[in-house]
Amino acid sequence: MNSAWKILGIEPTDDMTVIKKAYSAKLKIHHPEDDPEGYQRLREAFDTVKKAWKNRNLRPAEERAYEESVHVQMEEEPAPPLPSHFPFSEWQETETDSRSTIDLFMEKVEQLYDHFPSRINKEKWLELLNDDALWDMEQRDYLSERLLSFLELNPYLPDYIWKLLEDTFQWTDMLREDPYLLGEEETEEFLRRLKDNTGLYPSLSYQPLLHIEDIPYDLYLMNREKALDELLENRLEEAETYVNTALSIFQDDPQLQTIAGMIYERSGRFEEAADAFKKACVLQPENIKNRILLAQLLFKTGKYEEAEQACLKILSDHPDHPDALSLLGRIYFQKEEWQKASETFMHLERIQGKDAETIVYLAKINDFLFRNSYKRKPLTKKEIKKEIRPDTFKDKLRIFLYCHLKWRIFFAFIFLLVSHNKLQALGGENWFDHPILKVLYAVYSLFQYINLSLYFEYTLIPLFWAVLWIYSVITILREWNRVRKMVL
Repeated sequence: MNSAWKILGIEPTDDMTVIKKAYSAKLKIHHPEDDPEGYQRLREAFDTVKKAWKNRNLRPAEERAYEESVHVQMEEEPAPPLPSHFPFSEWQETETDSRSTIDLFMEKVEQLYDHFPSRINKEKWLELLNDDALWDMEQRDYLSERLLSFLELNPYLPDYIWKLLEDTFQWTDMLREDPYLLGEEETEEFLRRLKDNTGLYPSLSYQPLLHIEDIPYDLYLMNREKALDELLENRLEEAETYVNTALSIFQDDPQLQTIAGMIYERSGRFEEAADAFKKACVLQPENIKNRILLAQLLFKTGKYEEAEQACLKILSDHPDHPDALSLLGRIYFQKEEWQKASETFMHLERIQGKDAETIVYLAKINDFLFRNSYKRKPLTKKEIKKEIRPDTFKDKLRIFLYCHLKWRIFFAFIFLLVSHNKLQALGGENWFDHPILKVLYAVYSLFQYINLSLYFEYTLIPLFWAVLWIYSVITILREWNRVRKMVL
């Protein structure tokens, strides 16, 4: 046990974080390829210390107290000799074979990881996971811990490889049951990485590096990943430092160019951001997100013509893309092309319903058109009728008969016909005997204070029918005027 602490180069401690840091530091010195024997001793020392730590910290307190009480006595008493029939050599040979099998498996893992095209090849990992070492249930847990420790230090794998390994070893459940397996901080970081790479959202792609040779892959991937993390936390200076380091290694990665463009945009360096987005579009023209980001940046900087062309190009390939339609509608709105803006937002409304942005912009467009209607060319009466009531004569007649015709107009027509006939019957041969003239003269007499006894007998009846006739005519004219305004 003491030799294990000496190999790790630290004093005995119960702090797993200190143990892990010491192991990581020594691992840089004893690399498996340069010093395989030293790496093996380091690995065995770390496993010994970790198992001892788990026994001390994860067992009940009563068991630990009992062990401490008898520990001195057990050390003083010599171990009894083994019986002659004990198959020590056979047992030792079995353990050595199991360890050599696991070591051989880990060597395959390291070789697979070091060869980048194989590292991102799912078939290679499937072939590795079919190794006989994984079918040994007694050694499977130990192998899982070894692989877990290796990937903690070498974590740069595509998301589909992480999903495959998680489905095979169930590391999430294992680390939740034993959070001290890697140390608290390391466990939290490893679980976060597992969640990021096995969740619903796609992680960063490794394909752009597939045909690139002689670059420090892990250094590049680390800086790209940290640049994105710092960007999401809005720490722009740190993010730019990482992205510049990544760009100094490799520049033809569309996702890295997108990250750089977003950093430059948030920093107010719009020209550099536009260049980065354009390069990302060239490297990956089928990616709609990069083209949308470029169009949004052009719109933000007031370059409406370029932004319009970018949106139209997207819509030529994807006519119902909601983000492109929304941006194009806002571009037309800023350019005061109200008809195009209205048509674009109405198209967007048909696709995704009445969302808040669409309703607000359509309301603004209609309000502007209403307030500035005097600037429009006046429409003719025929155009107004066609725009407001584009019904045929048959439709107008049906609407008039069923909706606008009131029953009182029938009584008005009847009263008009009867009163007209009565007035005609009261007329004589002399023109002065016409009933209408008699009524008018009688009304005139009221204002002249003439004795009406002479006219009363001859004007009372004509006056009644004349009033009824006038009322019927007025009613018919009023109804006609109302219907003409509403229907015709």
